Amino acid sequence: MTQIKLTSDYILKPEEGFNAQGENIIAKLPVYKDILGLSDEQVADTIKTIQDDKALSEKKNIIQAQSRSTTKEYETNHPACVRVVRELRKELVNNPNCTPAILEDFGLNPGQRIIDTDTQKPEIQVSLVSGVPQIKYTKSVFDGIRLFCKISYGDDEKEYEETIIRHIWQDTKARMDPLKPETRHYYAYFLYKGQIVGQKSNVVSITLEAIK
Repeated sequence: MTQIKLTSDYILKPEEGFNAQGENIIAKLPVYKDILGLSDEQVADTIKTIQDDKALSEKKNIIQAQSRSTTKEYETNHPACVRVVRELRKELVNNPNCTPAILEDFGLNPGQRIIDTDTQKPEIQVSLVSGVPQIKYTKSVFDGIRLFCKISYGDDEKEYEETIIRHIWQDTKARMDPLKPETRHYYAYFLYKGQIVGQKSNVVSITLEAIK
């Protein structure tokens, strides 16, 4: 039997463990100082370095705890502030003295951008989830995608298509022949107001192994 000896680093990686290690060194240095012939200056410098490091560790942990608490408080209260700003805009819009220029000055006009649908194409991702192909894509401003699939199994092929309105879809269509491996090739186009728009997506292929 071959035995392999592994040596671990004496510097403890967990912060709490290292701090405890430092406290132990601070306690033991005065005890062994004379025996080991250590100078007062060396002992003092070592102790100060360890103490300063622990102080920074404690300061960091306090700040992190405060940050987590403040972040949670902000996330809880921020929606209320958003509602107040939305109500303010409604009030301004209904105010006969409020001009579009005033709304613009407040920064309360919705931003607008033009998307040329002819240049848009979906980026699809396909993975196996519990043995079933799962298709993901980003909807953006579109209604969904028209997904096309060509199945190759042996020397035979079959094609079908689906309208997908969610950003994740599982292709649960039955296998052509469970005893044969089959490859499914997917590509898609964006849909807008019921029509195919833009360019063809990337083509992604995935193989389903034969069920033995």
